[in-house]
Amino acid sequence: MDRFDGKAILITGSTRGIGRAIARHLLERGAVVGIHGRDESVVRALCSELAGNADNAIPIAADFSDPLQAIRATETFTTRAGRIDGLVNNAGGGKARAFRGLTLDGWRRTFALNVEAALLASQTVYGPMRAQQGGAIVNIASLAAHGPGQWMGADYAAAKAALVSLTQSMAFEAARFGIRVNALSPGMIETDMTATLSQTMRTGLPIPMGRFGRPEEIAEAAAFLLSDNAAYIVGQTLHVNGGLRM
Repeated sequence: MDRFDGKAILITGSTRGIGRAIARHLLERGAVVGIHGRDESVVRALCSELAGNADNAIPIAADFSDPLQAIRATETFTTRAGRIDGLVNNAGGGKARAFRGLTLDGWRRTFALNVEAALLASQTVYGPMRAQQGGAIVNIASLAAHGPGQWMGADYAAAKAALVSLTQSMAFEAARFGIRVNALSPGMIETDMTATLSQTMRTGLPIPMGRFGRPEEIAEAAAFLLSDNAAYIVGQTLHVNGGLRM
């Protein structure tokens, strides 16, 4: 079992779904965790629920639809925790929409939330991580990044593909300073985003394992990439999808 005692890790978009599972996983393993969401009351309630000891969970309220708020959120966590050892860029989202229905404003909003906020949060932690000669950044991409937007819109697929590309560029520059940057691409996971899929759509998906993944399974993978067990893994995308990408 990986332990994160003494480590401070911020997980953006961590009030539900995959982000919440990652926060719980890291708290159980001794990390000081920044729990982020838009609604401060929801964030604080979740900190109390997951941590028990409020000192282990730091509430961070910010709306990343304005990417500039990612800077303030990351600075706030680093100040309160006294350091930052890990960042999980999980905040994101999109809607299933046809290509013909896309608008430029909608395209830009999707990129602001899924790419620009991750860029600014990562730039903000880069300085402190470089100064301490170490740290890990994990970008939560998606199966959609690696092909057509079959289940989500073309804007979401393109944004997640951009996040994978950004991961590699960041990794190339940061590795010499002991900062490891990797991405994680979940497949179909039991979250709010997949809850709307009909049973017909679910059973029609060619998932070799025959089921959707659990958020806890993504949390395990994220923890691995954050841990010292992944000390020589840089600029990679780990696929966790039950074989669906095959």
